[in-house]
Amino acid sequence: MEWDQDINTFQLTLKRLQKEHAHQSEFNVICLNYVNQFQNQLRQDFEDITDINENEIIYFFKHIKPVVVAHSLYYRKIIQLEHEKPKKSKPLKRYFSKQLELQYSFKLQHKAFSYYLNSSQSHLDSLYFTCREPLPYDPDDLLDNRNRSYTTPRGLLTAKLLCDELLTNYLKAQLKQLKKTDTTSETPNLDWSGSRTDLIELTYALYHTKVIHKGKADIIEIARALSSFFNVDSGDVYKTYSEIKSRKKSRTKFLNELTIHLQHAMDRDDF
Repeated sequence: MEWDQDINTFQLTLKRLQKEHAHQSEFNVICLNYVNQFQNQLRQDFEDITDINENEIIYFFKHIKPVVVAHSLYYRKIIQLEHEKPKKSKPLKRYFSKQLELQYSFKLQHKAFSYYLNSSQSHLDSLYFTCREPLPYDPDDLLDNRNRSYTTPRGLLTAKLLCDELLTNYLKAQLKQLKKTDTTSETPNLDWSGSRTDLIELTYALYHTKVIHKGKADIIEIARALSSFFNVDSGDVYKTYSEIKSRKKSRTKFLNELTIHLQHAMDRDDF
């Protein structure tokens, strides 16, 4: 059987489609159409096999078919999410967060079977992954009771758990992108016009007055924060501080300038 090779080709083709059509509005529909075509061909190939043993049947329904079905479920769900999602940022974050909670709830509901799969257990494989009558206590299995020659008691649930992983990654990526977008839009683009030494002098002043994070932030954290905000490389913080301390005249030159300029500005405002 060449199922592993087929699945590898399937996944590589999806990656290619994702790269080629990433900016098209019908991107998910294109991927879903390919998945459906592959799914139909996979079923046809399986039904054409005349000589197959139980181990091969188990492998197919545990490791091959669920991967394809999971992607079919995934793209259908993504198309639905994209159609129903709100347009504004705050409602969109709530929307994706709610969907993420639903994925976690589903995984929690089926944690025992998920553990069975993830821990590579196999003692129940003949019950879960061979073609037989549905398990009476399994609603998911009863829903998939259309063709018992191509359906197993835990095949659909296996696919749903794989789909859950895909959806969880998608939702996390969407939330991360929204957070990044919000940060970019809210943070002004300001460049530091003073010297690197001036920045380090300010850094140490903030550190020793303990006005950042209730005095719990260390020197490097403050330096990195200022560097990021002002788009400047702080360089070797400790070396620069050592040079500041070794000044022969004023060791707080920049801070003194800040004080002088502020006092002059206030004096002018008084007239």
